[in-house]
Amino acid sequence: MRIVYVIPRMSGEGGVQRVIAMKANYWVQQHQAEVHLVTHDPTPSFYTLHSHVRLHYMKLQGNRLGYFIQYIKQVKGLIQQIQPDVVMVCDGFKGFFLPYFIRKIPCVFESHGSYYNRVFQPNQSWVKDMQYRIELAVKRHIAKRFSRFVVLSEASASEWNLPNSTVIPNPNWVTKEAVQSYQPTPIALVVARHSYEKGIDRVLAIWKQFTGQHPDWQLHIYGSGDATDHQLLASKLGITPSVRFFEPVHQMEAVYQKAGMFLMTSRFEGLPMSMIEALAFGIPCVAYDCPVGPRSLLQGKNGFLVQDKDDATFLARMNAIASNNYAKAEMSNAARESVQQFELSIVMRRWFDLLSELRVR
Repeated sequence: MRIVYVIPRMSGEGGVQRVIAMKANYWVQQHQAEVHLVTHDPTPSFYTLHSHVRLHYMKLQGNRLGYFIQYIKQVKGLIQQIQPDVVMVCDGFKGFFLPYFIRKIPCVFESHGSYYNRVFQPNQSWVKDMQYRIELAVKRHIAKRFSRFVVLSEASASEWNLPNSTVIPNPNWVTKEAVQSYQPTPIALVVARHSYEKGIDRVLAIWKQFTGQHPDWQLHIYGSGDATDHQLLASKLGITPSVRFFEPVHQMEAVYQKAGMFLMTSRFEGLPMSMIEALAFGIPCVAYDCPVGPRSLLQGKNGFLVQDKDDATFLARMNAIASNNYAKAEMSNAARESVQQFELSIVMRRWFDLLSELRVR
């Protein structure tokens, strides 16, 4: 089997890059597939790729129209050269147009985020707002042209409401050996890039109230992007001594192994890999019920799902964890059990069945 993934970049530490690396390596190792990753960022992959995974870099430049024309031309050229059995699109807005130009080859879109990923940020111009709304409408309309539109959860499928959608979650990489070394300490963990939709500003505001009651706890934030605004906000709130900002690291096992709680205050999510990882370790999780990922993972027994923007309840759940005022062992066990469905072999079996079906057609 010959597979092409079209993805903007492999250099990031995000969930999409991790998942693509896991799947590419699995196809090569378990099915002896020929896997090609087509990107437009020549920066090396953050995650380790099997030596047989082949990377192709497009050279794109110029204005938006010129950039888009080059993108289509180069993707088509590589596909004609590789002759894959299936094309997997994990790209942004421009990737939605590929089915118009890729003929006679099954073309599958992988949606790794919420339908509302392009966030309507506060104080943006009406022009930008209108642009985002038009883009959402266009994406929903042309998404029907893909052979399959794969989403991560039933909630995401309801958002898109497409006749060609299929639910396949992301796989979990956490090993049983790593979980056995879990020794929680008074550290609240956030794993998120420094962008508006991840809501780090919201967790900092809640932390100001929490740290006054629990001065022995620290907030550790791991994520890429410019952290300056969040560092300034922490200083303004007077919580700098209890908050630490870290760049992404390759060995996240050591980070999760020390976390006493995991916090997510995102405004929008897909099916967050970081939360799946935290649950696999049995870490107590507190998350806002934002569209749409956390509600697909936290189901009462395995973590605390809080109504979006309800800071008081979010803080109360954090206080319960810090005070051990809840059934910790039961929640940890339920958390680990809840993510067994995301075991790599189980998820990849579903992908294999889908690709086999498309190849027959």
